[in-house]
Amino acid sequence: MTDIPINAKVECADGPLGKSTNVIINPVTKKVTHIVVEDKGLPDNATRIVPFSRVATATPARISLNCSKADVAGMPAFIEAHVIQESVSGQAYSSGNAYVSQYVYNNTAYDVLPEENVPAGELAICTGMHVAASDGKVGKLDQLVLDPESGDITHLLMRKGHLWGKKEIAVPASAVDYVDTDTVHLKVDKGAIKAMPSVPVRRPSS
Repeated sequence: MTDIPINAKVECADGPLGKSTNVIINPVTKKVTHIVVEDKGLPDNATRIVPFSRVATATPARISLNCSKADVAGMPAFIEAHVIQESVSGQAYSSGNAYVSQYVYNNTAYDVLPEENVPAGELAICTGMHVAASDGKVGKLDQLVLDPESGDITHLLMRKGHLWGKKEIAVPASAVDYVDTDTVHLKVDKGAIKAMPSVPVRRPSS
């Protein structure tokens, strides 16, 4: 099995390039389709969506890509800025909530809002997302584990509670019900989670 780490160092064929911040998955096929790389040295935007086919190797500490830094720079941005416009009279409103606009010109307010650029029908997940059993939250997501032959997601590595015992729980992908903006929801209860195998916590080395 292969770990796909989040918040791990990324190495291109011609040198280091920032870190991974998200993994994008297809929830139907249970496959990883992209990883998100962040590096402040990238032109125009610090994030890029990198196809999973560009991942050469991965360990808990590092993801190695089979492309150059220039190749990554030419890939789509993950975080895109969207400008919204509102007419104002002292204060601007959006969806019923008052906010202070960044720019006001001729009584028109403009705000720049960041938005994730995720392919249609896919989901972006990140380390630290809550994991909830059918009867309540049980921990936080750490990494994904893939079958090296098929590329299918086989397990989610989840940190239990406050990391006491320094263990992670390997949750089978078949136990995942659905994923929303900040939580992975499981089909099983806390008792079933407790019975799942644990593995030593593996943190990326500096």
